[in-house]
Amino acid sequence: FPPHPTHTTYPHPLDASRRRRTRRYAKSMSSRTGTSKESLAAAREVEAVHVFFTGWFSGTGEFKALSKTDQKEKFDKFLTRFHDDFSYVLPGGKLKRKRYLEGIREAYACSPDFRIKVEDIKIVSVPGTEGKILSGTYCEYQTGAKKSANNNGRRSTVVFMNQNKKLTWYRLHETWMPEDELQSYDFSKIK
Repeated sequence: FPPHPTHTTYPHPLDASRRRRTRRYAKSMSSRTGTSKESLAAAREVEAVHVFFTGWFSGTGEFKALSKTDQKEKFDKFLTRFHDDFSYVLPGGKLKRKRYLEGIREAYACSPDFRIKVEDIKIVSVPGTEGKILSGTYCEYQTGAKKSANNNGRRSTVVFMNQNKKLTWYRLHETWMPEDELQSYDFSKIK
């Protein structure tokens, strides 16, 4: 059938631009992580949680001047990202559980200069789990924290559970970055 006379056979130029942006985004994400929908969603989740931490600890962005009620609502919502059996190994080796995260609630706006940048996110579905368990690594760089070295970095291993199309953090294990890697990192790019 010939095209309808009122329809063009060429895509609208904005559609081509959107497709190029989408392809560029997908390409940038696939270089950081697996290419499945689940892997991309997990990479976005890693980024989103670190945006939350930056805003929460610094009291900036969407977290600027929150009332006590708004703080409680935002933090309660944040906690739903973590599985009830979540465990976290701190860089120094201590094992913590989900209840440890409650202590972060009291750290709202405690470090105005605090910033985080995550890089080298590589997350894939665990073979044989059909995307229900994802695991991977990422690097996290911090600056401006009041209770740790001004510039520090962690290499993290993470496990996500994917149930009913909802990702939850199941395991997190952080180790300190080697000093030589920190010395070569450009902390000025963390904004």
